[in-house]
Amino acid sequence: MDQKKKYSPFDHATHNLKAHELLKKSEIKFSDWEVTTAFYASLKFIEGSLFPDTFKHPKEDEQRHYESYNDYKGEYNRFVGGTPHSCMKYFVNQNTPANIQTFYSEIYDVCHNARYKNYQVKEGDLKIAKDALESIRIYCVENQK
Repeated sequence: MDQKKKYSPFDHATHNLKAHELLKKSEIKFSDWEVTTAFYASLKFIEGSLFPDTFKHPKEDEQRHYESYNDYKGEYNRFVGGTPHSCMKYFVNQNTPANIQTFYSEIYDVCHNARYKNYQVKEGDLKIAKDALESIRIYCVENQK
């Protein structure tokens, strides 16, 4: 009997990273998808590496234990609403060092532009995505719970 492996955001991040690396090596350029896979790898590294842990409650001035990012997101949405992306931005801004906050904001903006405004990504934006992904990945691996 084939048993499904339990979902792991960190494994999902690694999967997205592999897709990102494959796109970078491709002779056919899909710069928009390079940026997109870099962003989603970054997001999943954060989601999969920093939990379980104790974080400031999104609305109250207290610390609470969260087993997973989904638990945190449930609290966040219940108290302040917003989109899943606004929740992750809030989490990153409240719970990671300033340099990771900057990298996450930059890769979010580059990805949003590539996905919704202009799929023709500039070389500089590819570098931003590459640098942000690598910095976030290293931070998450070093701080994995």
